[in-house]
Amino acid sequence: MMNLRDIAQLSGVSRSTVSRVINDDPRVSDEVRARVKAIIEREGYHPHAAARALATRRSGVFGLVIPQALGSLFGDPWFPRFTQGCLDAAREIGVTLMLLMEPADDPVAVGKLIDRLVVTRHIDGLVLAASMRDDMMISALAELGFPYMLVGRPRDEGRNFVDVRNREASADATRHLLGHGRTRPAMIAGPDYMISASDRRAGFEDAVCEAGFDLADVPIRQVDFSQREAYNEALALLGRPDRPDAIFAASDAMAFGVLQAARKLGIRVPEDLGLMGFDGFEPDRIWYWELSTVRQPAHGIGYTAVTRLNDIVNHRTQGPEHVWLETELVVRHSCGCDMPVPPESLLHLPEKGGAVRPGLPGAIFVAESEELNIDRP
Repeated sequence: MMNLRDIAQLSGVSRSTVSRVINDDPRVSDEVRARVKAIIEREGYHPHAAARALATRRSGVFGLVIPQALGSLFGDPWFPRFTQGCLDAAREIGVTLMLLMEPADDPVAVGKLIDRLVVTRHIDGLVLAASMRDDMMISALAELGFPYMLVGRPRDEGRNFVDVRNREASADATRHLLGHGRTRPAMIAGPDYMISASDRRAGFEDAVCEAGFDLADVPIRQVDFSQREAYNEALALLGRPDRPDAIFAASDAMAFGVLQAARKLGIRVPEDLGLMGFDGFEPDRIWYWELSTVRQPAHGIGYTAVTRLNDIVNHRTQGPEHVWLETELVVRHSCGCDMPVPPESLLHLPEKGGAVRPGLPGAIFVAESEELNIDRP
């Protein structure tokens, strides 16, 4: 089997020079580099991964930390698209992605991860998939000078992150919802320990205050990013005598929970209740096409996080990385806007497990709760 010494002899250079060529060291002339690479290609030589890692102090592995409960990961359709973006970028740049399910608020768990993977350099960098108010892992990584990218705006502007402008996008969505003449707005918000959830709540509050509402009279309920919890909260809100006529949900999964609750109570969307979500994912087994929402680039966020982490690892960037991606307000029927007559295929969805509501334009297909496969209440 061909080894480093054999390549050096055939090329007429030292082993250290061959190693520099393999590791793209700039201290090699173009002529020598071309000669060594030609020999490597001709002989079909592939450097031993462990030896290369030892020489470069690189493992070729990035970690993806999901600091949430396993049920939340698989219950929210945002995460599969985000994770696919991370995987696509990892394949493109030639690194392996290691999925890590770790609680970011547990000092023991954080310490073990740092000792096991970071200090030993078994990974080259970390992507952290959610920004928490008190994220001790980010503080530890920054103190060690270890490469990382955070998904979501942190409190400390000196950190690396990729995010969308949640506050501004939520305010725009709420303004549109209220623009349909709604007079009793409410919000089902995400957990306050997540900065993205707090930003979306702040945007909602900005818009309702701007419209002249007293925040003390506007119901805001905080739950996890969960269809089940949103369903339960919406049942309570919509069962009140002064029930809301507009709800802004902090995620599309939560908006689906609101739709289920409205259907159970016989409340029509959008005639009796205007509804707006946030995420913009496209599931294929439920009624989604009529939901107005804010589309954020989940795949693009994952892809950007990994590519920018790679830039940090390879010293191609200076200073903290702040990347803002664009969102889009997607107006469909649930907010109160008219929709065109849907294609024939959408009017003949499953014979059982759902029903098509009349009243075109904008007929709404609502799946029965037993058919839902997303965090079913």
